[in-house]
Amino acid sequence: MLWPDGRHIAANGRGRIFLWSLATGECTRVLKTGAICRNGEPWFRLAGEAGLGRVLEAYKIRGLAIWDSKDWRRMQTFEGHGEEVQAAAVVSEDRVVSISADSSARLWDAWTGENLRTLETGPLYALAHAPAQGLVAVGGSNGAVHLLESLTLNVRALFHLRMATARPEPLGAERKNQLGIVRNHPSNTLRALAWHPDGEHLLCGSWDFVARMFHSRTGRVVRQWQGHADGVDFVAVEPSRGLLCTGSSDGTVRVWSLDSTECLAVHDLGHADLGGLLVHDRTLYVTCQRELLSVPLD
Repeated sequence: MLWPDGRHIAANGRGRIFLWSLATGECTRVLKTGAICRNGEPWFRLAGEAGLGRVLEAYKIRGLAIWDSKDWRRMQTFEGHGEEVQAAAVVSEDRVVSISADSSARLWDAWTGENLRTLETGPLYALAHAPAQGLVAVGGSNGAVHLLESLTLNVRALFHLRMATARPEPLGAERKNQLGIVRNHPSNTLRALAWHPDGEHLLCGSWDFVARMFHSRTGRVVRQWQGHADGVDFVAVEPSRGLLCTGSSDGTVRVWSLDSTECLAVHDLGHADLGGLLVHDRTLYVTCQRELLSVPLD
C-alpha cells in the first residue's frame, strides 16, 4: 500500500511493517506491530488513510488496530471477530469496516473501538472501498459479493458470481517445487477486489485462476482474463492507460488491457509469496518476500 505520507510503499509480514522509499527503492524503516501470524505470512491487507495519517493493521490473532503513521502510536484496537481479520478500511473519520473468514463484516467506532454493527455473511476475504460513493464491496467464498453502504453496512446488492472453468497451462512438478506450491486446485473463492475507474464496475481476482470485471449492482460479468496457473490474489488498476495488473500464486504478475482480454506482459517473480500490488505514478510496485520490485508501465 501507499503510506499516508505519499513517499513510501508499505507491506506487512510476521508482526512487522516494512517501508520502502519511493525515491530510492530502499527499505528505510521497519515498524513493529501486534500482529500474530499463526500460519506464517499474514493474510491481512494493510490499509491507509491519508487525511489523518492513520494505518490499519492486524492485531494479535483475530483483532485489528489503527495506528498513527507519523509517530507509530497505536490509537485503538478492535476485537470481536472469531477468525483472522482479512481486510479493513477507514470509511470516514470515525468509522472503520472490517471483514473476516468468520463470515461477518463489522462496523466500528474508530475512536472508541466499539462494535456498532455486525453483518452476517459467508466467509469474506476481499474488500474494496469507494469513498466518493459511500460504498464498500466485500467478497469471499462461493463467489459471493455484497455491496454495502460504508457507514451503516446496509446491503445495496448481493449476488454470486458464476465461476468459469479455467483452462490454464498446468504447473509442472519442477515449477511447483520452485514456487513452494503444494496444492494447485481451483476453487470458487474471491481473494481480491478493486473498483473500475468508471465507478460502476468491480474487478476481482479469484482462486479459480481467473480475473473478472462485473457490474457492481447486478453481478453481470463483462469480461474475464484467463492465463494464470494458480489463484489470482491481487488486482490493481492503472486508469490513465486502461491497464489491469494481477498477481498470482503461480509466481507471476500479468498486465492486461482493461478494454479487451489481451495480456500485454508477464513478469515472472520466481516464487509465490506475493505481498501486494500497487500502481502509483505509472509504475507497478510488487512486494514479495520483504523485497520491493518496480515495473514501469509506460
